[in-house]
Order: sequence, then structure tokens, then C-alpha cells
Amino acid sequence: MNRIPFTLPDVGLREVEGMVWVEDGFLVIQLSNKLFGIIDEDRELIKIEPSALRDLDLKKRPFKDRLVISPKKRDLLDVIPGNHANDVQLRIWRTKRNEVQRLIIEFLALKEQARLSGISEG
Repeated sequence: MNRIPFTLPDVGLREVEGMVWVEDGFLVIQLSNKLFGIIDEDRELIKIEPSALRDLDLKKRPFKDRLVISPKKRDLLDVIPGNHANDVQLRIWRTKRNEVQRLIIEFLALKEQARLSGISEG
């Protein structure tokens, strides 16, 4: 799967950007923090299991769409910089819309597969 670039809303003087993709059964988010456009921290890698999310959705906008990540627990929201009420919204250029839709389909298929394997084991 291709890595899709995104940005998060500014956190004070900081800019947060990164990449999102699906790999080895996880939704992977790579973050980098910038202060005045200069990377001053190591990149952070977050791997999210399909069962940790309530929903993954795309909100279409004129210029930058939003990949909305809705976790089941608040812990995930605390890991990602910024103020997030109930979900995290990654801003992605509209030109990447087809890639984002493929990512959502792939991830939701993984989530369904995990759910079905849990049922068959139980």
C-alpha cells in the first residue's frame, strides 16, 4: 500500500505532518513534529490494530479531505498531538482521495476478518 501524506491542525507554533498506510494488519501512522518548519524531534510510529477502532471514514472537502479515525478508547487520541474530541482528522489533499478510499476498504476488510476469526475461535 502506498503511504499517504497528511497534516494535522497546527498545535501552537508546531506543525504536525506524516504518512498513513496499512501494513501487516495494522493502520500505521508516522508523525513528525516541526517547529517553524524545522523537524526538531524524532519521527514517531503508531500502529493501530483493527479492533481498536470504531470507524475509519472519509469526509470529502473542496481542497483537503479528512480521514477520520474514531478509536474505541481515548488512549489513542492522547498519543496523537493536538486536541481531539472523539476522533482524529488527518488532512489529506483531495488528489489522494482514491488512495484514501482504497486504504479504508483494505483496513475495514482487515477489521472484518479479525472479527470473523474471533467468532470462529469462540
